Amino acid sequence: MKIVRIIALIATVVALCIGIAQAQQPPAQGPLPGHSVHGEAFNDGPRQRAYLMKGIPRIDFHCTTASVEARKFFNQGVGQLHGFWWFEAERSFRQAATFDPNFSMAYWGMAMANINNDDRARKFIKRAVDLRNHADAREAMWIDGLAAALSDKPDTKKDKVFVAAIEKISAAYPSDIEAKAFLGLNLWEAGSLNKESRERVDKLLNEVLAVDPNHPCHHYRIHLWDYQDNKRALNSAALFGQTSSAIAHAWHMPGHIFSGLMRYADAAWQQEASSRTDHAFMMRDRILPDQIGNYAHNNEWLIRDLIHIGRVNDAIELAKNMTELP
Repeated sequence: MKIVRIIALIATVVALCIGIAQAQQPPAQGPLPGHSVHGEAFNDGPRQRAYLMKGIPRIDFHCTTASVEARKFFNQGVGQLHGFWWFEAERSFRQAATFDPNFSMAYWGMAMANINNDDRARKFIKRAVDLRNHADAREAMWIDGLAAALSDKPDTKKDKVFVAAIEKISAAYPSDIEAKAFLGLNLWEAGSLNKESRERVDKLLNEVLAVDPNHPCHHYRIHLWDYQDNKRALNSAALFGQTSSAIAHAWHMPGHIFSGLMRYADAAWQQEASSRTDHAFMMRDRILPDQIGNYAHNNEWLIRDLIHIGRVNDAIELAKNMTELP
């Protein structure tokens, strides 16, 4: 019995020593606390899950995925892109990728949501390129076009490269209204539009609206004619907010057109709608004002419009509120 107890004691000591040795080993290589397992680009941006929102435009962007949920969130993300709601668009695309990790266009969407942040956008589009074999020919054109536009080569002119890529997609798939909408946007963003080219962009966007009168490309027509010929965009100013009622910017931009035409009461109505939409978003999703890119901009326009229509006390009260925000 003594021998049995001695063997048991030795076994216990050995097990204890092994446990101590394992505890002293460095942990397995992995992401640092708070960092994403998906890569550096995912360390920033939205972390909470997305949900399907009411008041987002109905979009049917051609994409390949077996997941119905991934498709819904992808189309929501595209609708948010059309409203320049970049942060929420990235959240929607990230949610789409959780349903289908091989959904290459979801990563294209994340890059599009960071189109003004080349460093992050490059990391997302690289992932889309890596998953390109899961995309069809049309999607590959979108991915390759954005990848080329985001090239870090010093002579790359991002806007012109992306315009050329979308022109090829639109020519190959003439019934694709999303290609036409994004082409109209990017032709405007590329700048240097003369009267003839401005008319060409307007014609292109009206082709989209002929198919879908509620398409959020009304946004791009407003930008196209803002400070140029505001009355040309009056119909889009009347409709844009209704197409994208959950997006504050969709109520704000029509105010530009009405202000440009000195219809300040209409402009104030639009800016108040924009402000109320932001407030609803803040209350619903527990967002602080500094997390909303256009919050101050929307209210500044509202203050000016209130002054124009004689509501000076309301304008002063709102101005004080803005300066007192933390």
